Amino acid sequence: AVVSTQSGHYGRAKPLSLIRAIIMGPPGSGKGTVSSRIVTKFIFHHISSGDILRYHIRSNTELGLEAQKFTSSGLLVPDNLVTKVVLAELNANQDKSWLLDGYPRTVSQAEELDRNFLVGVVLNLDVPFDTITERISKRWIH
Repeated sequence: AVVSTQSGHYGRAKPLSLIRAIIMGPPGSGKGTVSSRIVTKFIFHHISSGDILRYHIRSNTELGLEAQKFTSSGLLVPDNLVTKVVLAELNANQDKSWLLDGYPRTVSQAEELDRNFLVGVVLNLDVPFDTITERISKRWIH
């Protein structure tokens, strides 16, 4: 999709309206690659729930310390904590178009997002299982 701009041109200029988008797909489907292309071509702030959580853990914030209790045990970070972190980031970027990656992952996360923001676009990457398996197997360290 091409974003029309205030100047009448297309591409990297200020968009006429804010776009709220989600990119979804299984691990290895190419979300990171597609996201980087979208944010490079258009004016989008890429918001990755995994990147945000890793930042908070590295920075030893209160949220990061709480999340680390779960990740260090190999557990998933609970919905309420992930939602708190992601919504804080979205609220901090209300004046920007954004592409949300890695959130929502559950129905409760989707419901909470829906209560707080109007999402206009959802991109679902439908990639054959064999392709995903091949991509992920190349990530393994032996």
